[in-house]
Amino acid sequence: MFKFLFILAIGVAIGYGYGFKDAQKHEKNVAERLIERVGGETRERMGNDVDGRYGASDTK
Repeated sequence: MFKFLFILAIGVAIGYGYGFKDAQKHEKNVAERLIERVGGETRERMGNDVDGRYGASDTK
């Protein structure tokens, strides 16, 4: 049990240090930058606005 807690504490310390240094360099956090990089090229094509996509109007 002690070994598990020790490894967990080391991981948290390393992660906190990395996150703090990264936050000093960048305005956005790591997750936001990763999502922008992954979905950046196709973001305009992906959406859930069915009316806008197919030109449907509110006429009855």
